[in-house]
Amino acid sequence: MIRNIREFMWRKIPLVAYQGMRYCAWYAVIYLPRSLFLWDKRVQPKIQGFASSNTSGLMDSLGAINVLSPTEMCRVMTWHGSDKGRIWHNYTVIYSVLFGKLRNLPLRIFELGLGTNNPQLVSTMGVDGQPGASLRGWRELFPKAFLYGADIDRDILFEEDRIKTFYCDQLDSVAIRELWSQPELSEGMDIIIDDGLHTFEGNVSFLEGSLEHLRPGGIYVVEDILGATLDDWRDRLQSVYVPRFPGYEFALIELPNDSNSLDNNLLVIRKPVN
Repeated sequence: MIRNIREFMWRKIPLVAYQGMRYCAWYAVIYLPRSLFLWDKRVQPKIQGFASSNTSGLMDSLGAINVLSPTEMCRVMTWHGSDKGRIWHNYTVIYSVLFGKLRNLPLRIFELGLGTNNPQLVSTMGVDGQPGASLRGWRELFPKAFLYGADIDRDILFEEDRIKTFYCDQLDSVAIRELWSQPELSEGMDIIIDDGLHTFEGNVSFLEGSLEHLRPGGIYVVEDILGATLDDWRDRLQSVYVPRFPGYEFALIELPNDSNSLDNNLLVIRKPVN
């Protein structure tokens, strides 16, 4: 019933009006109650670190996060139609700490997965998905940054002010190499976010073809990790990635969320400066 109502609204109501209604609902149900009544409550994420040595304060900074504390990033991403700061996922509380001090820098940010609304694709966001929502949110949050993205759905690729997108199939190593061979992407990225297929195989495929394109000191994030695959990630981090990438820090994060016990998990990777 709820899905049918959402689909009807998406088809019949202008995009800006629909976007505003969804934002107001989030503000009334999530942001305002937490700001007024839960400001003194603390719920921390569960974080497991993996590294060849103690290098930076990544684990300390992540451990201080309060997942009940809504942020400006939550509001901005929700307004643009991204699910990163809403009920199902609350990643923006993490990103506010990871990226907060970087917001006025001329960064290069890349995100895989534009949010296709094609129901024929495995990676679909559903009929009310808004392709490009997260990139437009990042553009507002990082006023000096250049934003890049990629998706397997060629029909939703677009180019706007400070945003350019490309085709990529993250299960295809050739397609990943072709993506990073694009002249616009040749200088590497300060932030890379995998919000694509959300399978262990897909995440590993894109990570192994993309991590080298992260700039020194940069951050790589894998979103929407299924709880059922967390042990697979732990095994791979310990046995493969820590030995292969000395100096890198890896943090596997489980975010408490009463609405989502399925995939509200992240992998955060920080590349050493030297």
